[in-house]
Amino acid sequence: MDFDLMVIGGGTGGVLAAIKAASKGIRVAIIEQQNVCGGNATLSGLAEFNAATFLKQPLYHGFEQMIFDRLVERQAGQYYYQLPMSSDKEIKVDRLRYNPEVLKLILEEMLAENHVQVFYNTYFQAAKREANGFTVQVTNFGTPYRFSTKYLIDGTSNSLVATSLRCHTQRLAAEDIAVSTQLFRLSNVDLPTLQAFIASGKLSDVISEAFENNIIHGRILAFAPIPGTNDTSVNVTRTNVDYRDPKQLSQGLHETRSQINRIASFIKEKIPGCQNAYLSNIAPILGVRASVKLNGRATLRLDDIKQMRQFEDCIGVGCYPVDIHDPVTKKVHFLKIDGVYQIPLGVCLPKEDLNLAVIGKAISTDMETFAATRVMPIVMNVGESIGAIFAYAIKNHKDVYALTPAEVKKIMMHEELVNQTCEVN
Repeated sequence: MDFDLMVIGGGTGGVLAAIKAASKGIRVAIIEQQNVCGGNATLSGLAEFNAATFLKQPLYHGFEQMIFDRLVERQAGQYYYQLPMSSDKEIKVDRLRYNPEVLKLILEEMLAENHVQVFYNTYFQAAKREANGFTVQVTNFGTPYRFSTKYLIDGTSNSLVATSLRCHTQRLAAEDIAVSTQLFRLSNVDLPTLQAFIASGKLSDVISEAFENNIIHGRILAFAPIPGTNDTSVNVTRTNVDYRDPKQLSQGLHETRSQINRIASFIKEKIPGCQNAYLSNIAPILGVRASVKLNGRATLRLDDIKQMRQFEDCIGVGCYPVDIHDPVTKKVHFLKIDGVYQIPLGVCLPKEDLNLAVIGKAISTDMETFAATRVMPIVMNVGESIGAIFAYAIKNHKDVYALTPAEVKKIMMHEELVNQTCEVN
């Protein structure tokens, strides 16, 4: 099977890249190991897009904003402005809370509308350089398949494709892996009462009590009410494991699941609005705050986002603060960013001359910047921009790595994915 472009990994970044390229008439396929697209946005229990807007002003356009709009239109999404972070009330961000089940359907609709071929339950095995592009080897329920493609996008969150092609990646030491979490959902919650309690500031006392009594293993207990329901997502469980080791990953899943019953009982007893709540869902995957990142042609560093450095080849923007979950102290450390920062194309491109881009959490950043750029709205924005750039390169028979900053800027201005939003600065 031949395609112009293959996207390995159907998370939100991969989906946006595929949809954007396909909307330009490019033959696109996604390889996705789960049976649904969306990655962490649909499978990890998350129910909010952090920093989806900046001080109530839209940051993003294109298909990303279309997803946000469809969620709101279906009463499955609701904007909240300048909400304080649960562990640092001085840090505030705009959020779009959403229903993950509705998001699954919206992504499926948009993939079909733009004629993207998705191969579900299909596992990436290897990629190989060829004279006219790449061959990609995958398996589906044990059966091997082989694809040919001219261009590749690595949306695996861990640079699996880049590693297979022997591109340079950054070393991820086990001690640098932030704590992971397994989110769960409570149903039959009196959401107005819960939200009033959170707004009162009294939740911090409950968190301290839970931590001191070893009910929770970190100083965070975050609720995300799910629009159109009486449910809330709960972010509280913690485990410190190397997710790349299957034994440790399994231990981490067991550890977080074993925390849920006592935490849910504590919440029902101590937090107003939750007395009649019940556990209705446990996320099927662990929320991992780490990635094997690309060592790209450019590396976005903390000073770049603190100083809001401008890039001629800007392909993405964000305003989420640096958000580090310390594996040693169990605390969350924030660094406020007072504005909108930019992300250049070079962080997605390997040093090697290949028509390959890495997107998602695995773009080339330092550790501190990763703690800001890993959030979904930024991942989606960069993914959609990469889709536009690859479509341009394919149609014009150009190498992505040879595009000039001026060409990239022209593409972005034409697509209106970045430059309009950069004016927020």
